[in-house]
Amino acid sequence: MYDYCNEAAFSKAVCAHLRKQDWFVQRIETGSTGRGVPDIYAISPDGQAMWLELKRVHINAKGRHQIVVPWRPGQQAWLHQVSKMKQQAMTLIACNDCILIARHYHLYKNDILPLSHCQKIPSISAL
Repeated sequence: MYDYCNEAAFSKAVCAHLRKQDWFVQRIETGSTGRGVPDIYAISPDGQAMWLELKRVHINAKGRHQIVVPWRPGQQAWLHQVSKMKQQAMTLIACNDCILIARHYHLYKNDILPLSHCQKIPSISAL
């Protein structure tokens, strides 16, 4: 359904969409930053900031109750800590048939994400 062959293509599409909506979007270069820092920092035109981790998983979400998200070590903990500080921190997961938005109110054991903890959107334009 989507033409995101990898995370880089997904990232390019997310950044382009947010910028068209007049968001400030900054890709984070993780080579020189701390462990677990997400891919994107974005600020909406009305000043709401969010941290976004992006993942591309090559599965259909439909009919599943959970998926395994390939978070790297430290990513979940970083996002969860930021969420505890009342900041928006989420992972956007591009599946074959939808995009999932996972907010980091929980730490997910073995990277298993229950889909009941996600918002499912049909495309980036629904962000």
